[in-house]
Amino acid sequence: MAGILAWFWNERFWLPHNVTWADLKNTDESTFPQAEDLYLACPLAFCMFMIRLVFE
Repeated sequence: MAGILAWFWNERFWLPHNVTWADLKNTDESTFPQAEDLYLACPLAFCMFMIRLVFE
């Protein structure tokens, strides 16, 4: 499984040259979007869908 994850998140595929995943870590000076930021999207979309169904 580790080999598959390493292949999938390969920096050469996802990032431009001279950029690594370490460059995209949050620091005190800069903040970058993280994958964990998407955790709220699905529950929020579900709530909006339910509200739409109630009002239709």
